[in-house]
Amino acid sequence: MLDTAQNAQPKVVDDVGAPVAAPPPKAAEESPAAAAHRKVISDALDAIRPNLKRDGGDCELIDVQGDKVYVKMVGACSGCQLSNMTLNGVQAKLVEATGRMIRLIPITTPQAPIPLKLK
Repeated sequence: MLDTAQNAQPKVVDDVGAPVAAPPPKAAEESPAAAAHRKVISDALDAIRPNLKRDGGDCELIDVQGDKVYVKMVGACSGCQLSNMTLNGVQAKLVEATGRMIRLIPITTPQAPIPLKLK
């Protein structure tokens, strides 16, 4: 688990908000099948993106490792109370586009704590 308060590194959480290990570094070169899979996922996210941007948010593709897709919710989607519902919708669209079960894993970067000013 990464200590984000001290070094501002991204914290990876699973679909219920529990911290999980960060994705391992990508291999230097991916196979043609993996590249095609990444392209399908990227295209599906591009199709969803206008709906997210209409509400002031976005979903960035961070990494794809087999059926695990790491994304980062940004803008209004970051920290939104309905972001879990949005992620479920994004996951459903990815499953539809790929024809495979996809595990969507959001990566969050918490903000540094706001210091309290005591008088």
